[in-house]
Amino acid sequence: MRLNVIQLKPLLWATSLVFSVPSIAGQSEQQLQSPYFCGPDNPPQAQNLATIIPALYEVVSGRADEPKDWALLKQLHKSDAIITPVFHQGRQSQASVYDVDGFIALNKRFFQGEDFFETEVASRVFQYGHMATILSLYESRKSPEAAPYSKGINSFQLLNDGRRWCVISVTWDSDKGQHRQPSLVP
Repeated sequence: MRLNVIQLKPLLWATSLVFSVPSIAGQSEQQLQSPYFCGPDNPPQAQNLATIIPALYEVVSGRADEPKDWALLKQLHKSDAIITPVFHQGRQSQASVYDVDGFIALNKRFFQGEDFFETEVASRVFQYGHMATILSLYESRKSPEAAPYSKGINSFQLLNDGRRWCVISVTWDSDKGQHRQPSLVP
């Protein structure tokens, strides 16, 4: 069967329409009805870039017997955000991609029965309009008073929906990969 150009136009138009529609899989009815792509929630920690990153560190940090505010962690991320940690075994590295719920399950498994405190040491913010990338040098400790057992860098990508900021992705790597720590000072 031979197709001419006139027959291909509707096919090309339909194909471009399918590929240009953003994915709505995994979004709740409430999120689909919200005019804000960061979601319907508007936590105070998401109002500016100076407060959202410390809030993220605070949520994942704490004593083993203290409950974590996983609801806030979800609110600070876009519903379809991706979280990509890099894990190391010797010189080999592996990146795994998680959604927010998958990251929460990973965090619960890794730190079950263990105290964990992560704090930002330095950061660089690159903002243009409604988007921002924040490179955040962090230290991990077993207690707030202990020496760090690990350091690394989180790379946060955020968007502002006109009302608030939300994380759309975060990737991190640590010195467990034998990496030299860069300076984040300009």
